[in-house]
Amino acid sequence: MTGHATSPDGLHVHSSKRGSLHPGWRLRADLRVCRIGTRFVFLDLLKSRYFLLEGPAAGRFASFRDGQANEEDTDWLQEKHIVEPGLPVTHRPLPSSPTGSIFDTALPRARPLLIAEALREQTVAYRLVRREPIAALLTAPTASSFDLESCRAVAAACRAAARYRSAADQCLPNAYAMRQMLGRRGIAANIIIGVMLPFAAHCWLQAGDIVLSDPFGGIQNFHPLVAA
Repeated sequence: MTGHATSPDGLHVHSSKRGSLHPGWRLRADLRVCRIGTRFVFLDLLKSRYFLLEGPAAGRFASFRDGQANEEDTDWLQEKHIVEPGLPVTHRPLPSSPTGSIFDTALPRARPLLIAEALREQTVAYRLVRREPIAALLTAPTASSFDLESCRAVAAACRAAARYRSAADQCLPNAYAMRQMLGRRGIAANIIIGVMLPFAAHCWLQAGDIVLSDPFGGIQNFHPLVAA
Protein backbone atom coordinates (compact mmCIF):
# COMPACT_ATOMS: atom_id res chain seq x y z
CA MET A 1 0.00 0.00 0.00
CA THR A 2 1.65 3.20 -1.08
CA GLY A 3 0.86 6.79 -0.34
CA HIS A 4 2.67 10.08 -0.38
CA ALA A 5 2.98 12.33 2.60
CA THR A 6 2.29 15.99 1.95
CA SER A 7 3.59 18.58 4.34
CA PRO A 8 2.07 22.03 4.75
CA ASP A 9 4.50 23.08 7.46
CA GLY A 10 5.15 19.38 8.06
CA LEU A 11 1.59 18.03 8.24
CA HIS A 12 0.59 14.32 8.42
CA VAL A 13 -1.71 12.12 10.69
CA HIS A 14 -2.26 8.66 12.34
CA SER A 15 -4.98 7.30 14.70
CA SER A 16 -4.85 8.52 18.25
CA LYS A 17 -5.58 6.25 21.18
CA ARG A 18 -6.13 9.21 23.48
CA GLY A 19 -9.57 10.41 24.35
CA SER A 20 -8.78 13.63 26.25
CA LEU A 21 -7.70 16.43 23.91
CA HIS A 22 -8.07 20.22 24.26
CA PRO A 23 -11.46 20.97 25.89
CA GLY A 24 -14.17 21.69 23.31
CA TRP A 25 -12.06 20.47 20.38
CA ARG A 26 -11.19 17.03 19.05
CA LEU A 27 -9.15 15.39 16.35
CA ARG A 28 -11.29 15.36 13.21
CA ALA A 29 -13.45 12.25 13.32
CA ASP A 30 -12.22 10.95 9.95
CA LEU A 31 -8.52 11.30 10.80
CA ARG A 32 -6.27 8.72 12.41
CA VAL A 33 -2.82 9.55 13.75
CA CYS A 34 0.25 7.88 15.23
CA ARG A 35 3.40 9.34 16.66
CA ILE A 36 6.78 8.18 15.36
CA GLY A 37 9.55 9.82 17.33
CA THR A 38 8.81 13.54 17.33
CA ARG A 39 6.64 13.41 14.19
CA PHE A 40 2.99 12.54 13.61
CA VAL A 41 1.70 10.60 10.63
CA PHE A 42 -1.97 11.06 9.72
CA LEU A 43 -4.40 9.23 7.49
CA ASP A 44 -7.47 11.01 6.14
CA LEU A 45 -9.96 8.16 5.75
CA LEU A 46 -12.34 10.12 3.53
CA LYS A 47 -9.71 11.44 1.13
CA SER A 48 -7.53 8.30 1.31
CA ARG A 49 -4.40 10.38 1.77
CA TYR A 50 -1.61 10.60 4.31
CA PHE A 51 0.10 13.67 5.68
CA LEU A 52 2.96 14.39 8.09
CA LEU A 53 3.44 16.87 10.91
CA GLU A 54 7.00 17.62 11.97
CA GLY A 55 8.95 20.44 13.56
CA PRO A 56 6.86 23.32 14.99
CA ALA A 57 3.68 21.86 13.44
CA ALA A 58 4.21 18.60 15.32
CA GLY A 59 4.80 20.63 18.48
CA ARG A 60 1.42 22.30 18.06
CA PHE A 61 -0.36 18.98 17.72
CA ALA A 62 1.58 17.45 20.61
CA SER A 63 0.45 20.33 22.82
CA PHE A 64 -3.13 19.82 21.68
CA ARG A 65 -2.97 16.07 22.27
CA ASP A 66 -1.62 16.65 25.79
CA GLY A 67 -4.31 19.23 26.60
CA GLN A 68 -1.81 22.12 26.71
CA ALA A 69 -2.56 23.90 23.42
CA ASN A 70 -2.99 27.66 23.49
CA GLU A 71 -5.44 29.56 21.32
CA GLU A 72 -2.85 30.10 18.59
CA ASP A 73 -2.13 26.35 18.41
CA THR A 74 -5.82 25.47 18.24
CA ASP A 75 -6.53 28.11 15.58
CA TRP A 76 -3.65 26.78 13.46
CA LEU A 77 -4.83 23.18 13.76
CA GLN A 78 -8.39 24.19 12.90
CA GLU A 79 -7.17 26.15 9.88
CA LYS A 80 -5.33 23.02 8.68
CA HIS A 81 -8.54 20.98 9.18
CA ILE A 82 -6.94 18.71 11.78
CA VAL A 83 -9.23 19.51 14.68
CA GLU A 84 -12.93 20.32 14.91
CA PRO A 85 -15.40 21.30 17.65
CA GLY A 86 -16.85 18.42 19.62
CA LEU A 87 -16.22 15.67 22.12
CA PRO A 88 -13.48 13.11 21.40
CA VAL A 89 -14.54 10.07 19.36
CA THR A 90 -13.66 6.59 20.58
CA HIS A 91 -12.21 4.44 17.78
CA ARG A 92 -11.77 0.69 17.53
CA PRO A 93 -8.65 -0.16 19.60
CA LEU A 94 -5.58 -1.40 17.79
CA PRO A 95 -4.97 -5.14 18.18
CA SER A 96 -2.15 -6.72 20.13
CA SER A 97 1.30 -6.44 18.59
CA PRO A 98 1.76 -9.45 16.31
CA THR A 99 4.05 -12.21 17.52
CA GLY A 100 4.08 -14.37 14.42
CA SER A 101 2.57 -15.16 11.04
CA ILE A 102 0.94 -18.17 9.44
CA PHE A 103 3.72 -17.80 6.87
CA ASP A 104 6.23 -18.85 9.55
CA THR A 105 5.67 -22.42 8.36
CA ALA A 106 5.11 -23.57 4.78
CA LEU A 107 1.55 -23.07 3.56
CA PRO A 108 -0.40 -25.95 2.03
CA ARG A 109 -0.69 -26.30 -1.73
CA ALA A 110 -3.31 -23.85 -2.98
CA ARG A 111 -6.54 -25.51 -4.09
CA PRO A 112 -7.82 -24.48 -7.58
CA LEU A 113 -11.36 -23.67 -6.39
CA LEU A 114 -10.02 -21.46 -3.63
CA ILE A 115 -7.68 -19.72 -6.09
CA ALA A 116 -10.65 -18.98 -8.35
CA GLU A 117 -12.58 -17.58 -5.38
CA ALA A 118 -9.59 -15.46 -4.38
CA LEU A 119 -9.26 -14.08 -7.91
CA ARG A 120 -12.91 -13.05 -7.92
CA GLU A 121 -12.66 -11.40 -4.50
CA GLN A 122 -9.43 -9.60 -5.40
CA THR A 123 -10.99 -8.25 -8.60
CA VAL A 124 -14.01 -6.93 -6.70
CA ALA A 125 -11.77 -5.49 -3.96
CA TYR A 126 -9.45 -3.79 -6.45
CA ARG A 127 -12.40 -2.02 -8.09
CA LEU A 128 -13.80 -1.07 -4.70
CA VAL A 129 -10.49 0.42 -3.54
CA ARG A 130 -10.28 2.52 -6.70
CA ARG A 131 -13.85 3.76 -6.32
CA GLU A 132 -14.39 4.18 -2.59
CA PRO A 133 -12.51 6.02 0.18
CA ILE A 134 -10.62 3.94 2.72
CA ALA A 135 -13.33 4.75 5.26
CA ALA A 136 -15.84 2.67 3.28
CA LEU A 137 -13.60 -0.41 3.47
CA LEU A 138 -12.87 -0.31 7.18
CA THR A 139 -16.05 -1.86 8.50
CA ALA A 140 -16.02 -3.99 11.63
CA PRO A 141 -15.75 -7.76 11.03
CA THR A 142 -19.00 -9.63 11.52
CA ALA A 143 -17.52 -13.11 12.08
CA SER A 144 -16.26 -14.25 15.46
CA SER A 145 -14.45 -17.60 15.21
CA PHE A 146 -10.92 -18.65 14.26
CA ASP A 147 -9.63 -21.75 12.51
CA LEU A 148 -5.92 -21.87 11.76
CA GLU A 149 -6.04 -24.50 9.02
CA SER A 150 -8.80 -22.64 7.15
CA CYS A 151 -6.73 -19.45 7.41
CA ARG A 152 -3.71 -21.25 5.99
CA ALA A 153 -5.73 -22.64 3.08
CA VAL A 154 -7.21 -19.24 2.25
CA ALA A 155 -3.82 -17.52 2.60
CA ALA A 156 -2.27 -20.00 0.17
CA ALA A 157 -5.04 -19.36 -2.35
CA CYS A 158 -4.79 -15.58 -1.99
CA ARG A 159 -1.02 -15.66 -2.40
CA ALA A 160 -1.36 -17.80 -5.55
CA ALA A 161 -4.09 -15.56 -7.00
CA ALA A 162 -2.07 -12.40 -6.33
CA ARG A 163 0.64 -13.65 -8.70
CA TYR A 164 -1.71 -12.91 -11.59
CA ARG A 165 -1.68 -9.20 -10.75
CA SER A 166 0.87 -6.42 -10.48
CA ALA A 167 2.30 -6.30 -6.97
CA ALA A 168 2.08 -2.49 -6.79
CA ASP A 169 -0.57 -1.01 -4.47
CA GLN A 170 -2.29 -4.35 -3.93
CA CYS A 171 -1.99 -4.81 -0.16
CA LEU A 172 -5.32 -3.16 0.72
CA PRO A 173 -7.45 -4.98 -1.90
CA ASN A 174 -5.67 -8.25 -1.12
CA ALA A 175 -6.29 -7.89 2.63
CA TYR A 176 -9.90 -6.89 2.01
CA ALA A 177 -10.46 -9.84 -0.32
CA MET A 178 -8.92 -12.28 2.12
CA ARG A 179 -11.09 -10.97 4.95
CA GLN A 180 -14.18 -11.43 2.78
CA MET A 181 -13.20 -15.05 2.16
CA LEU A 182 -12.51 -15.71 5.82
CA GLY A 183 -15.74 -14.02 6.88
CA ARG A 184 -17.66 -16.31 4.55
CA ARG A 185 -16.22 -19.15 6.61
CA GLY A 186 -17.12 -17.53 9.92
CA ILE A 187 -13.54 -16.44 10.70
CA ALA A 188 -12.89 -13.00 12.17
CA ALA A 189 -9.87 -10.90 11.16
CA ASN A 190 -8.85 -7.26 11.35
CA ILE A 191 -7.52 -5.10 8.53
CA ILE A 192 -4.53 -3.14 9.85
CA ILE A 193 -2.96 -0.13 8.14
CA GLY A 194 0.52 0.74 9.34
CA VAL A 195 3.12 3.38 8.47
CA MET A 196 6.83 3.95 8.87
CA LEU A 197 9.35 6.75 8.27
CA PRO A 198 10.85 7.44 5.78
CA PHE A 199 7.28 7.30 4.64
CA ALA A 200 5.78 3.99 3.60
CA ALA A 201 2.37 2.50 4.28
CA HIS A 202 1.25 -1.09 4.28
CA CYS A 203 -1.96 -3.00 4.97
CA TRP A 204 -2.23 -6.50 6.39
CA LEU A 205 -4.74 -8.89 7.92
CA GLN A 206 -4.42 -10.00 11.53
CA ALA A 207 -6.35 -12.21 13.96
CA GLY A 208 -5.34 -11.74 17.58
CA ASP A 209 -1.54 -11.60 17.50
CA ILE A 210 -1.18 -13.66 14.30
CA VAL A 211 -0.58 -12.07 10.89
CA LEU A 212 -2.63 -13.82 8.21
CA SER A 213 -1.70 -12.10 4.97
CA ASP A 214 2.06 -11.48 5.16
CA PRO A 215 5.26 -12.93 6.53
CA PHE A 216 6.04 -11.43 9.93
CA GLY A 217 9.18 -9.72 8.63
CA GLY A 218 7.10 -7.81 6.09
CA ILE A 219 5.08 -5.91 8.69
CA GLN A 220 7.15 -5.79 11.89
CA ASN A 221 8.63 -2.33 11.23
CA PHE A 222 5.29 -0.66 10.57
CA HIS A 223 3.50 1.33 13.27
CA PRO A 224 -0.22 0.47 13.29
CA LEU A 225 -2.35 3.46 12.42
CA VAL A 226 -5.89 2.11 12.12
CA ALA A 227 -7.65 -1.22 12.58
CA ALA A 228 -11.07 -2.43 11.43
